[in-house]
Amino acid sequence: MLRAVTFDLWETLIHDVPDDEHRRRERRLADIAAVLRRAGIDPDPAAFQNAHREVWIRMDAHWKIGRDLSTLEQTRLFLEIALGGPLNGRLPGAALDEAAERYGDTLLHFPPRPADGAPEALAHARDRGFRTALICNTGRTPGRVLRVILGRLGLLDHFETLCFSDELGICKPDPDIFHRALAPLGVRPDEALHVGDRPDLDLEGARAAGLRSVHLRRPGAAEGPADHVIPSLRDLPPLLDSLRRSGNS
Repeated sequence: MLRAVTFDLWETLIHDVPDDEHRRRERRLADIAAVLRRAGIDPDPAAFQNAHREVWIRMDAHWKIGRDLSTLEQTRLFLEIALGGPLNGRLPGAALDEAAERYGDTLLHFPPRPADGAPEALAHARDRGFRTALICNTGRTPGRVLRVILGRLGLLDHFETLCFSDELGICKPDPDIFHRALAPLGVRPDEALHVGDRPDLDLEGARAAGLRSVHLRRPGAAEGPADHVIPSLRDLPPLLDSLRRSGNS
């Protein structure tokens, strides 16, 4: 019996604005540079750009084994690369904390947009009595900021459980993050359906965790090991209704 629906966030419920990526990077680097200057350190712009790229490469190594770092850990890594070595007291703790806030806050200035049909799909799931959870690999933007974004988009209140990789230290496709999302709901994996766009993270992860899956597969996207495929979130409500009519099989 299907009792819960879990959702991916990026490119499932919200869409990045490609033109904003450059603006976000420049805002993030400028804000952190300002923090360092107030602490008496004059940053090298070229070193900052290199560190921003290098952090993503090093983070990818963590993500490939299902692990994630907090924003503070990412910021420390960024600064150690940018400044050429361990901080070792070179930056006061308060300045490091402020730099981490600026590192993570950038999305608030250049927010994503909701996916077509996202509010309606979430509302429909709740109206039909399904338990709901969010399972999100956060990247550079922490859960604390994504909660604000979700609230502004009117999506936050549709979720009973929120699992953000930076807060848990694990990320999809590790089965544990799926299990942690379901535990507070009192739902077994075989009673849950995960909706996401990434075959490698959402579909493989859900299958490994014992959940069924819905591939939100947009034109040109690769196929994956999904139980169901839809081209738009507007197709999710009728799918959920069909599963209910068929006994949630």
